[in-house]
Parts: sequence; C-alpha cells; structure tokens
Amino acid sequence: MKDLKHSGRRAFLRGLAGGALALPLLELTHGKAWSQAQNVTKRFVTVFSHGGTVTDQSHGNLHDGNGSHHGVNLWRPADPGENLVLGEIMQPLAGHESKLLVLDGVTNMAAAKQAQYGTGGHGVSNVTALTAADVANPGDDAQAQGPSIDHVIAERLAQTQSVKFKRIHLKIRGHQYGSPYYRAAGERVGGEESPLAAFNTIFAGVSADPEPDPAFMHQQMLRRSVVDGVLDNYKSFRNQVSQRDKQTIDAHLEHLYALEAELNAAPVRCEPPTGISSDGKAGGDVVGPLHVKVMIAALRCGLTNVANLEISDILTPWTAVGTPMNSAFGIGHSLGHYAREVGPQGTDANKLQTWLDEMRSNRQWRISLFKQLLEGLDDPNFLEGGRTLLDNSLMLWTSEFSTPALHCSAGIPLLMAGSAGDYFRTGRHLNFNTGNMGNFEYQTNESTHNLFTSILQAFGGTDTHFGSSHAAHQGPMPNLT
Repeated sequence: MKDLKHSGRRAFLRGLAGGALALPLLELTHGKAWSQAQNVTKRFVTVFSHGGTVTDQSHGNLHDGNGSHHGVNLWRPADPGENLVLGEIMQPLAGHESKLLVLDGVTNMAAAKQAQYGTGGHGVSNVTALTAADVANPGDDAQAQGPSIDHVIAERLAQTQSVKFKRIHLKIRGHQYGSPYYRAAGERVGGEESPLAAFNTIFAGVSADPEPDPAFMHQQMLRRSVVDGVLDNYKSFRNQVSQRDKQTIDAHLEHLYALEAELNAAPVRCEPPTGISSDGKAGGDVVGPLHVKVMIAALRCGLTNVANLEISDILTPWTAVGTPMNSAFGIGHSLGHYAREVGPQGTDANKLQTWLDEMRSNRQWRISLFKQLLEGLDDPNFLEGGRTLLDNSLMLWTSEFSTPALHCSAGIPLLMAGSAGDYFRTGRHLNFNTGNMGNFEYQTNESTHNLFTSILQAFGGTDTHFGSSHAAHQGPMPNLT
C-alpha cells in the first residue's frame, strides 16, 4: 500500500508537469491570471470627519455619566474581539463587518503632548491627526512639521503604480480648523469643494474604454485553456494520492476555480461618472455623494492610487432628525460642544436625548459616505487578481477629536476597511485601553504613530516609525495582521 501511495503521488506530479509548465508556478498556486498580478495593485483611501464623535472619552479617563458630561458612547462597538458588533453610529455599515477593523484606545500622542492645554486643541489636534508630526506654533495656528500619511503612501505607490494623479483630495465645505493633510513640513494641502471642478480636472481627456482588444481576448482564451488543462490534471489524480495530498490538491483546486472564474469574467472597463453637475456651494447631501462617485471612478479607472474625502463639521438638516438643537451659528462645532452640557449635572440636562438623536443622525450620515465608498470598491464586477478593489486596498476613517467638547485627542475614532491585500485581519474590534473600563479608567501605549507605521508596512514599507518622538513606543501596532 505504501508503494502504491507513493506511486500515485509520483504519477500525479508527472501528469501535472505538462500543465504546470504552461503556467508560472506562482500563478498556478495563487490564482494569478497574469504576471503583473503577482504585485497586487493597492490603493489608500481616507475619510476625515471633522469634529469628533459621540463618546465617553476624556483625556485620562472615561466619563461615568454622573457629571455634566453625558457619559454615552455611540461609536464604540459592544465588545472587543473576533466578532465585530458595530456601535450605533456605524450601523449604516451593517452587513460589511467582515471587511472592517475598529480600533479603540488609541491616542494621538503628537497632539496630546504638544498642545497648549497639555491634552489637545483645535490647531494641534488637526495638524497632527494624519501626520503624527512635530508642531510649530502649537496653538490655533499650528503647523505640522511633516507630511500626512496619505502623501507618503501616494509618493511611494506612484513609483510602481503609474497614475495621472498621485492623490486626489475632495472636501465637503463647512466649519473646521484647517485641513489635516500635509504635503511636507509647513505645506498644508486643501481639498476641492466642487464636484464639477473635480470631475473636469480628473477626467479631462478620459473617455469610456472601447470594446476589449481582440489580442487581449485571445490571450485570455489561451490562459483559460491552460487553466482548464491543469484543472483536469488535478482532478484526474486526486483519487490516486494520500489523504494529506488530497487536502493540498483541494487547496490548489480552490485557487484554480477562482482563477477560472476571473478569466471567464468580462474585462473591467473604465467608466467616467455621470451626473456630476453641482459646485461646492450645494448642500452636503448633494456634494457628498457626488464626491464619492468621482473618487470611486477615479480609483477604478486607475487615475489615482490615493483618494481623500474631507467632511467639515457641518449640520445635516436633510437627515431624519434634522437640527432640533438649533446650534449657535448653525455649525456642527457648536452641536459637538453640547457633550459637556447634557449630562445630569449639565446646564442642558433636559436636552440629552434630543442631542443624542441629532448627533447620531449627523454622524450616521457621514458614515453613509464611507459606506458608499466601501461598496464602490467592493463591487464584484470590478475584480483585480480575483479580488475586489477593496480587498486589495485600505480605507481609513478618523477625526481630530474623540470628544469634540473637550478637544480630546485620546481614544480617537479609528475605523479601517479592506485588508490591503490580506495584510490586516478584519472583522474585529480591538481595544488598546489597558485601564479598567469598569472603573472608567483610560490608559494606552498605542498612538497614531504606531498605526501609521503599520499602514506603511502594509504598503510594502520597511518603516519602523512614523512621525514625531512622542509615541510611547516605536514600531507597528500589535495584533493588526
């Protein structure tokens, strides 16, 4: 029996050889239909939501809800662990949990340790949110002394993934304390507010792809025939080998079936977006979705590797709840400041539920834009190497604050989508708060410095640190991969 088993294995290897020689081995074992797919095209997307969220976070502790602060958290998922249960603000993303990674207990230490208040502030929190950098003039006129993470990745990706625009940056206008995006030290970068202007610039000279090149289709046909031959060889010898080898063969078959499906799929064609006719003065309910359409199309068409959506701290009268708080000056910043007034000992304690309803509605609308981007990149009709664009990419949601009323840079909201080509392990909620949450304690060793280092490594970098020297430790954040 032993001789027969090994004879079968040798026969399998001999029979496979003819087909395997026709396909590069790496393509065969990893389901890559063409050689350039060995280096997966990666993309990076940020959504920056000015003005923080609804959280119980304070600078050195969590609010217990007995003082003037409300003590409610609508952002944090229910429990940390392997099965992500979304918090209330993230509910629009329900159904996409497997593609998400939520990080809690992470502080922007570059802001917390440089701010004029010793904790955070409008200017310093803004300019360090994506740079984690040293700061000049650490007040409202602060300037980062280094680039933001998006710019670093854009420059690096452009060296191997040629694009028309290294990065695009679109913005929904409204109240804020300056862009968090930097090209280099002291070189702040603003976003384009007009969807029409963005479309005219990004898609100038771009038209829908013509029908597929006959030569390309012939090449696909040849590749398909090779894959079919290899599949036949695998299936033919499957029953002639040991159980251990059967498991190996079955794993290869799974890759080959995915490859076959990819080769049978219609080729993706570049389709510029339609209906982009509004300028930046339209309401956010108009501008936001149009910006998203432009970004998705630009990424699908290979016009850019990096796209940023900046959402100013705005009110959202078009949402279900509207603006019942009638915030001073009609800006989202004033709405956020109620956080420290609606607790049981606050001056507006009777408005707690009204405020929570409006903030939930406001922030869920913002998350809905993230959802639209996610779904546009996760479209199964737009595959690369057998995966969606989202699977090969990384999306990052964050803000300059956790609790806006306190200008708090501790425990900032961090949401990631996509795995950057299986680098990050998604579907989870990780809480890096090492304090006793039952006693409302907050302690952490993790900073955005470490997260950005992890992101750079996910995109192929050998970086061991990003940003200033204010992090508790250097290197990537633990347990993300």
